[in-house]
Amino acid sequence: MILGLFYILDLFVYSSNPNKFLQKRQAIFGQNFAALGRIIVGDYNDVKECIQPPQKRSNYLGPASLMPRKFSKYFSLFLSDQGAGGSALHETLHNHLWADIVPSAVALIDSKETEFSQYLEDGVMIIQNGNEKKAMEEIFKITIRYMFHSFFGAPLTEKLLRDVFVLSQTNGLFSSFIAGGIKPFVYFTYCFQFSRSSKVERVIEFILESPLLADYVPGEANGNQNSEDYAAMLLDVVIIAAIGGTANLVLQVINAIPDDSEIDLNDDKDVMMAVLEAARRNSPVNIVNLVISEERNLVVNGKERIIPANSLLGACIGLASLDGSVFAAPDVYNHKRENLLKAVINFNHLGYSPEGAGTRQCPGRNISMKFASDVLKLSRTKKATL
Repeated sequence: MILGLFYILDLFVYSSNPNKFLQKRQAIFGQNFAALGRIIVGDYNDVKECIQPPQKRSNYLGPASLMPRKFSKYFSLFLSDQGAGGSALHETLHNHLWADIVPSAVALIDSKETEFSQYLEDGVMIIQNGNEKKAMEEIFKITIRYMFHSFFGAPLTEKLLRDVFVLSQTNGLFSSFIAGGIKPFVYFTYCFQFSRSSKVERVIEFILESPLLADYVPGEANGNQNSEDYAAMLLDVVIIAAIGGTANLVLQVINAIPDDSEIDLNDDKDVMMAVLEAARRNSPVNIVNLVISEERNLVVNGKERIIPANSLLGACIGLASLDGSVFAAPDVYNHKRENLLKAVINFNHLGYSPEGAGTRQCPGRNISMKFASDVLKLSRTKKATL
């Protein structure tokens, strides 16, 4: 009971300022420490050891524990790898998203360049001319428009845009997609989430009627899901991963890259490095949760400890990316770092290559990087003309 109260208190403090919470705890207790009902692993080498082997997962997202029935049973983030107690389903769905869905979305963006460029033009104009609150809201809205149109092949109506915005970017226990599933609060709000349920139903209907699902046939590549389960899985993927992670990445691109940084906007690699360094300094996804299959030794709260099997670890990419033993002057923005491509871990994978590798690497990485890079180039170009 007491531990539960500590977890809830930690959750509220964390939600107000995640980075401040984590960095303050690390400064007091050391690289790895107990918080949020788990062991937070912030040491770079320990995080690397966590994310490289097959991963055992459960229904955890960031600092929160989620009620499974509020989300798709096929959502790959919650599925364990075959080598860690899971089946081959995770690898199957990951490969489907990486090799089929995301390339199709990128191809659509390229084929309808004018439409997608207009999303960016309209959004960047509001971001640069509006106040901070309006600018942040617009970052999320252009991300929603861009991701839904590219993934599903059709633009959202304004009503659906509002629905998705409320689901993905508000924290109401009765209307938010994620907050509406967080334990223990969901036990008290479950029967009163009419707002959440109605919005989810409307968005699922849009997905089912979208060009992406027009010729959908269950098969081995998509896990033999029926169309309703498939649509529900894609909703989780787009709202939780594609929109949440990408919008946070764009926030860093807009706000965290110094104006005097010399970035060659005509050099795709230099732009890519600029985006990766922005992500390193303030990770779009802070915590990757996994359950260890065997006991392991780990320094926690400054002491060597034996962590029992089935313990929950929060591999903190945000803290590890600021580890001064790996990244010199970690708080300083420097996209020319020699070890950036080799050492970056922001996509739940060690290192970065355009081709990608590994079944736990974020399957939407390429479209997220493309979107953030395009926003960076456009915003810098517009600033230069002011």
